[in-house]
Amino acid sequence: MKKLFSVITVLAMLLSFTAVFASKAETGLPFDLVAPGNVTASWLDGSDSPTTIKVAYTLSNEMTKFFKDMENAHIDGTIDDFMANIGCDDIWMNVQIDWALDDVNDSVSGWHYTRYWDGDDYFGLGHDDEGNPRYSEWDIVDGALNNATETVQDMWVTRCVPNDDRWNGNPEIHMPGVKDQLRPEQYTYSTDDDGVLYIDLTQHTFYFRARFVVTVRVDGTPDKYYFSEWSNIASVGKDAEVIAPLTKADLPAPVITDLRMTDKEFNDNPVVAFTLTVPDELMENAARVEAMGGSIVIETEARVKGDTEWTLMGNSDWIIKAGEMECALLHLANDDHPIIPKDTVIELRCRYRCSQPDMDDIFSDYSKIISFGTNDINSGDNPGGGVIAPGGDDDKTECPICHFCPQPLGLCIFIWIAIILAVIIIIVVIIVVASKNKKKKKNN
Repeated sequence: MKKLFSVITVLAMLLSFTAVFASKAETGLPFDLVAPGNVTASWLDGSDSPTTIKVAYTLSNEMTKFFKDMENAHIDGTIDDFMANIGCDDIWMNVQIDWALDDVNDSVSGWHYTRYWDGDDYFGLGHDDEGNPRYSEWDIVDGALNNATETVQDMWVTRCVPNDDRWNGNPEIHMPGVKDQLRPEQYTYSTDDDGVLYIDLTQHTFYFRARFVVTVRVDGTPDKYYFSEWSNIASVGKDAEVIAPLTKADLPAPVITDLRMTDKEFNDNPVVAFTLTVPDELMENAARVEAMGGSIVIETEARVKGDTEWTLMGNSDWIIKAGEMECALLHLANDDHPIIPKDTVIELRCRYRCSQPDMDDIFSDYSKIISFGTNDINSGDNPGGGVIAPGGDDDKTECPICHFCPQPLGLCIFIWIAIILAVIIIIVVIIVVASKNKKKKKNN
């Protein structure tokens, strides 16, 4: 019932928008085009301009994994084959951020999305068929992502604009200015220093929403645009929800699997890789912290199997991104292990570190310990509080097939069931054949 409700909700939201939205099944896009997640906003307290606000949001695991695979294809020199499998010559994703002040339905200062945000075949997003920009400096119609392989993204918006077309607009080319999108009672504007805009956020409230736009390019044809739904609405100012700081309880332990040796080296030491899965809860909290000027990163520790001490890996991926994370083993080299050969068995664990303004860092529990060939390892010790395996049983390894059975005689319970069914079928066939033969002899 919950799944059915979700489907009905999504359909209702799709019908409420004028732009064309795309699903993977309908368009052949290599990922589900979902809305930016966990949109959060915070005022920069005048550190950039009096009105600058930071908007943070997240990408889905499927999106970040696709763009990581695409990045790897560029690095490996296999990008032509990669794009051929997708069926286009290029593909990229941007973000559009819409804004409103005080009332999202107001005809002047409400949402500023227009049909021009959906793009012109020749002149692109935000333009009409004569190439005129039909959006203001505060309307983000083609916002670049920091790095589409990373889960958490952010952008500074509503920055002060000088006293030129960006503020006043240009009626000759139908370009609105920021002044055209505000009511006079909502702001003050000083022409000193080429123009400074002030909005009292103790009396007014900004609202923001975002959507992704994927551009698909096939050479010789116009670019094709696909739009996600609009995100949740974030707010800053008088009526905005107060965002509370995170605590340790808000940080789940990282979910890591599939430790493997790569063919890469860093300073003559090997590089390992593992898979990180980013749950919705972590995405939401990371966006909240990012919007407030902090961050959540992942710390990786490793050791050679048989050692008791863990070493923090300073040359490992630390920005949260679902999919492949790399860790150079440079810092494992020591007096006991001057060189880390490629066949060295490594054990690895991770934890999240959360930094927030004017607060001490907080840390999650450690992940499970993983090693080559397994997602959990049977370890007799667990320094630092790492979780060894689900259920807390240190003497049992997880079944690699069903992940929960006790593996009687070393085989998954489902393999045993398959064997038993096969034996029963063979016995039944033997009985049926014997019965037919007996009946045939009797008739003769």
